[in-house]
Amino acid sequence: MSFQLDDRSQSGITNVWLVWTVRNNGSEKSNCSWDWEAVNAGGTRLANGSQLETDVQPGQTAKGEFPSTLKSAEGITLNIASFNRTAGY
Repeated sequence: MSFQLDDRSQSGITNVWLVWTVRNNGSEKSNCSWDWEAVNAGGTRLANGSQLETDVQPGQTAKGEFPSTLKSAEGITLNIASFNRTAGY
């Protein structure tokens, strides 16, 4: 699993995305959900949210992305506050 910020800003237009890769190494279809926060060097939380990937098959890798309200990714730490994997039906 990987989670990171991707700063796509250009020409003065802010465009920072949360991107992730989740792999199902189990033997059954699963759903993954997680809570994240973006924190600056001073410890101030600048953004947070929850994400979900559903019906990830065994051996499958799911990739996703979500826009943020961050002005920049520079100096920002992305923390995963919780991660849950449940059986998919």
